[in-house]
Amino acid sequence: MEKQSSSQELHHEIFGSILDRVELSPYLLLPANDYSTALKQAAKMMSNRGFDIAENSELQESEQKRALSYIERTYNYFFEWLFPFVKAQLTGLVSLDSVNVALYKSGLQAIAHVETILNDTEFKKIVNQDPRHLFLLASSGKYPTVFHGYQGQKMDVPVEWQQTACSMLKMGYLIKSIEEESQDINDYAQLGTFLENESQSLDDLFNYDWENPQHIPESESAQNAFVKVSSFFHKLKESISFDAQNNWFVFDSGDGVQVNIVEIKARLKSPESMVTKLGKDLEGEAYDIRDILAITFILREKDDTLKLFHALQKKGVILQENTRSQSITQTLFDTPESMIEAVRRLMFSLSQSAGHEEESTEQAVLANAKAFYEALSMNAEKNQHSSLGHRKFQCKISYSLPIHREAKTHKIMIPGTAIYARRNEIDKKTQEHTLGVELRISDEESWSTSEQIGDSHHNAYKFRQLISVMNRIFKNVFNMPKESVPQLKKDQATLFS
Repeated sequence: MEKQSSSQELHHEIFGSILDRVELSPYLLLPANDYSTALKQAAKMMSNRGFDIAENSELQESEQKRALSYIERTYNYFFEWLFPFVKAQLTGLVSLDSVNVALYKSGLQAIAHVETILNDTEFKKIVNQDPRHLFLLASSGKYPTVFHGYQGQKMDVPVEWQQTACSMLKMGYLIKSIEEESQDINDYAQLGTFLENESQSLDDLFNYDWENPQHIPESESAQNAFVKVSSFFHKLKESISFDAQNNWFVFDSGDGVQVNIVEIKARLKSPESMVTKLGKDLEGEAYDIRDILAITFILREKDDTLKLFHALQKKGVILQENTRSQSITQTLFDTPESMIEAVRRLMFSLSQSAGHEEESTEQAVLANAKAFYEALSMNAEKNQHSSLGHRKFQCKISYSLPIHREAKTHKIMIPGTAIYARRNEIDKKTQEHTLGVELRISDEESWSTSEQIGDSHHNAYKFRQLISVMNRIFKNVFNMPKESVPQLKKDQATLFS
């Protein structure tokens, strides 16, 4: 059999994102002229990716099961999350009289094509037989002999299988990176999976009874995340009461300032959303996911926005040193003049906190409104998937909190349990942790028109993120170019009108 030239290694894409490569051709498979050698080389590749192999270069049974779980999660992401959502919206977009209609139709055809291959009995059998097969399938374009000798045959890999295996490896890489790159982020992913399995919606966590938790995970990683999220809500709810007569919440700063809140929304970023966030643009880093918990305050009046933000600061829910300054943005106000009343209310609440109520001059209010508007508008981050129509004030914070463990057993003490209530009586060790929170403030009218209508609709934004992931993962068969996005947004504005 003819040996492959070592010069071929020079053609390997040593640099660049794994997600942007059309084909994955690892140079560790360069000497693989038959199936037996290819399997051993694939084991080395997996060893480099955090899997444990024995001295004979074989993958242990326990490690095979762990690797196969990533394949299972890849299938789940495709068939339970990505494909259903994208197909549903593409079907709606196809029904419109759009110049993009051919793109939408080809997108549906591409997904159907990929689904057929992923569901092919023989393809699934080979993939699930040994996780190393996925590496061999993906590399078979450049190394066509990797399956020569498999079950005593000279098996050639169809191009469709090679491309689909490539896509699976790319998606598996994203899924594994959550665990691999940041154990902290992996804790939240495990918590999200646990709550979903317990039928607890990740989009309705403010109303969850954190003081009397119905679900406590057994996994230490998930417990870690549980304590962090629970601690945040405990701190927040210390200052919130419900006014049944007016049917709204009241946030009390404790020094004379109160803000009426119509609704409070809180969601934990799901494991699927984490994968989407990592895959939608240039390769992201798991530890850069800083909006694990998103909390939204819907006010009756948008002019209370700055007043609430300051009240949250005073109660320690937000601390200046824990706030990412460049993330503080606002799109509620269009001009400095439109921000005047919000600034006036903030200045008045500041004087209340100081113990003397005083009205500010119009000149002072306008000057501060201009300064606020300029600073917050300059901080607005550009996001190609987002929409200029979103109306909110937002920032990202790293919320500081303690995690207590029993000194003798090292077990985590979980809020809402009897032992946590007695934590001051028990010998314990405490560690400092942080929780990434995205805080958003809006008013009823602005939230409704910006988050639930047109191209700013949450599902429209989510679709544009997922399309970007599709473009990268299924680069050979799916393509919706950036040039088509402006028209896509117009079509979404019609679809969600």
